[in-house]
Amino acid sequence: MPRNYGKIALSDRERRRLLDDAPVMRFASVDGDGVPHVVPVAFAEVDGDLCFETDEDSIKTRNVRETGKASAVVDAGADDYSKHRGVMWRGDARVVADRETEMEIERALFGTVKSVPDAGGHERVKIALRPETEVSWDFRKLAP
Repeated sequence: MPRNYGKIALSDRERRRLLDDAPVMRFASVDGDGVPHVVPVAFAEVDGDLCFETDEDSIKTRNVRETGKASAVVDAGADDYSKHRGVMWRGDARVVADRETEMEIERALFGTVKSVPDAGGHERVKIALRPETEVSWDFRKLAP
């Protein structure tokens, strides 16, 4: 029996609440050979983009520079699948190149214009995923 995605989709309010409450987003990038790389990251939504900070020399940064494609998911309720809900995005990703946008991302992530104070000597960059598609679900809506 096919799922009725219209019935289980999150409302704008439910979506916002999930994103506000979620501690991490799982970010998936892919390299030029099609090998996926999925990692949890702290994130913020800035002007419709899903953004985070990471090391310049990380695999996700290299993959974004190489392919420019990514996907991400934020979810909750995994301890009871009947209560599982989430949002998944796919789209273009980029390493942010302008300081003004970097500062907006820093304010959204840290509440101020700053970067992680001690990144172990690694240069930090901001990555932004611009969703082309978004799918949401809330399996609690299927309960009788």
